[in-house]
Amino acid sequence: MLKRLKINNYALIDSIEISFDKGMTSITGETGAGKSIILGGLSMVLGSRIDNSKIINKDKKCFVEAVFDLSYQDSIDFFSKNDLDYDHITIIRREVNQNGKSRAFINDTPVKLDLLSNLTNKLIDVHSQFNNLSILDSNYIFLILDSLSKNLENFKIFSNEFKSLQIIERQIEDKKNIRKKLNSDLDYNKFLLSEFDELDLDNLNLEDLQNKVKEGDNVDQIKEILSKINNEFNTDEIGISDKLSEIIKSLGKVSTSSNRISELTHNLNLVNENLNQIINDSELILDDISNSDQNIDDLRNTLDKIFSLQNKHRIDSLDDLLKLKQDLAFNISSHDNIDIEIDELEQKMKLLKKDLIFKANQIHDKRKSVISEFQILMNKNLSELGMEKSEIKIHLVKSEMIHKNGISEGKILFKSNKGGLYNELKDIASGGEISRVMLSIKSILSNYTRLSSIIFDEIDTGISGSVSSKVAELMKNMSSKIQVIVITHTPQVASKGDFHYKVFKREEKNKIITDVKLLSDKERVNEIAEMLSGDKSNKSANELANELLN
Repeated sequence: MLKRLKINNYALIDSIEISFDKGMTSITGETGAGKSIILGGLSMVLGSRIDNSKIINKDKKCFVEAVFDLSYQDSIDFFSKNDLDYDHITIIRREVNQNGKSRAFINDTPVKLDLLSNLTNKLIDVHSQFNNLSILDSNYIFLILDSLSKNLENFKIFSNEFKSLQIIERQIEDKKNIRKKLNSDLDYNKFLLSEFDELDLDNLNLEDLQNKVKEGDNVDQIKEILSKINNEFNTDEIGISDKLSEIIKSLGKVSTSSNRISELTHNLNLVNENLNQIINDSELILDDISNSDQNIDDLRNTLDKIFSLQNKHRIDSLDDLLKLKQDLAFNISSHDNIDIEIDELEQKMKLLKKDLIFKANQIHDKRKSVISEFQILMNKNLSELGMEKSEIKIHLVKSEMIHKNGISEGKILFKSNKGGLYNELKDIASGGEISRVMLSIKSILSNYTRLSSIIFDEIDTGISGSVSSKVAELMKNMSSKIQVIVITHTPQVASKGDFHYKVFKREEKNKIITDVKLLSDKERVNEIAEMLSGDKSNKSANELANELLN
């Protein structure tokens, strides 16, 4: 329930604060006094787009603050889900700074505008002449029937599952597109991968391979040199190594004679050790080269393949070449896996569709069960609102396939004359008729919805006196269930309010501003009398005003 509305620096409003309570509140005022400005300010805090041209004083911050009593609302889950501090007295605030940037707050926590709107949509319904057309939306009929049949929670579950179904369907479509591309690339990828068949890239050292090939290119020379080393250093006859060993042995006998001889002996031992290592290494290299003579062509062929693949794919490193091989293998295996993935998704889709069809049928049956009751209530309301010859009829059938609204296809049919033919409401109803139809619907929904507040903005415009009284009675009855705020030019409607505010213009500091005042009983009589006759001092008007108020 809306408890308080505060508006600062918005259009002609300098600063106003309006308190609200249970029941029905009437807001009146002359045309141009600023009633629409107040509604514009409220719409701003509820999440609508801000018109910066409405902020006349650019040197001051504009803000609108609405205080709601959530005691009658089940909103705790919403606050918890969105990490907001819950308080049954909740303050919603919207402000625009001097630079034109706007911010929104829920209980002093900054929030995005869509989150603000999600909350306020659950708290209050603003109904004007301009949104009567919502009834012409083909989806509106399901909101009506689901509200009456207490189907809203079931439909919410269905709606979430249907969104999941749409996600799965998109995934299947995406997978099929991938499969199509994989199919077209499969043979080519297999061909590319076959070029790697004889290359063990995982265990290949390119540098080592290049060195071995270079050795192979000079194998005869290397053999000759290594053989010479072995012959010179270590032969059956006395070689350099043996000669060196004899010298070291001789020096060892006198090495203790001086430090210089000892150091010389030590250095010769190191030379001998290195020489022996050289002899051993040369023998190993010679054996390795001799044994690999027969493989050098294979090594050279492997190296040529690697360079050829690098050039072909414009790749510089062996790691990139290995990654390419892995990618090709993955694409080929993906082709084999994609069918499995599609099959799994299709099975999941099949099960979800089965469940959705079951839920949709339950929802449809519930919708159908309240049609008769709704039609009776609607036609009774329309009769009381001066549309005695008009009738509403709901046409509801099952569709061939499930959709976002379940399995139901529905239309609101209308005829304005007894014996006439039913046609879609949008095709034959006048603006005034649609306005009264919408009012009738909302009066019925007020018995079933969790909405705690509704605002009617001049929807009684153009309605005659006798019908105005019926409209007023309907709004008054609604106010026993939910808070009703009415902006009106009609005295019959205004008189039904438990509270009555008047919007007016006044001059202050050489400028015109919009202000609002809660009327006393006497002031209400004068206001109603003026609405009736244009003259609050008119005796007959005063008597009629008193009669309307009592």
